[in-house]
Amino acid sequence: MNNFKKHFLSAAVILTGVGSAYASHSTAKSGKSAVPMDGYIFNQSIGTCEKVAECDTNPGPICTVGNIPGQPQAFGLSDQGDLNTCNVELSQRQ
Repeated sequence: MNNFKKHFLSAAVILTGVGSAYASHSTAKSGKSAVPMDGYIFNQSIGTCEKVAECDTNPGPICTVGNIPGQPQAFGLSDQGDLNTCNVELSQRQ
């Protein structure tokens, strides 16, 4: 009977470890959610970046003006609030 308790306890510890690893892996994997970001193009006439689309950071089709295929690519701001440089590649919002 004592041997049974030893094996049962070992199995319980192993199963708890496997279950915890699986749970934390799925949480980490699902934690890679899209971060919404504004998409900009550099407007030569006003000399700054102009918001033209809503994009995100997940891999996928490139973000374009109005998220319309065939339109110019929209970019994120290099520094938040700095409308002088928009060169961060973004994807279409899913």
